[in-house]
Amino acid sequence: MRDLIDRLAAWWTDWLYIHDLQRMEAEIMTYKLMKRLIENGLKKGNLDVEATLLKLDVFLMADRITPEEYQELVDLMNGGATNE
Repeated sequence: MRDLIDRLAAWWTDWLYIHDLQRMEAEIMTYKLMKRLIENGLKKGNLDVEATLLKLDVFLMADRITPEEYQELVDLMNGGATNE
């Protein structure tokens, strides 16, 4: 019985670890993709600031990006949008 409990505990720990890694990977990917989207939009001059800000708001509310990443992306967007 003890062996079964140990195996279940090990499986559960592994599952939680993998789940946490996948979540962190998704969060990092969201930030990187949005940063690239903003940089390319600013470079090409076709960034829709309002639509991008709405996406960032949703990603922040869904915990796909951190408040620090959100602020950095908004600052990046506003830094480029001041030329318009």
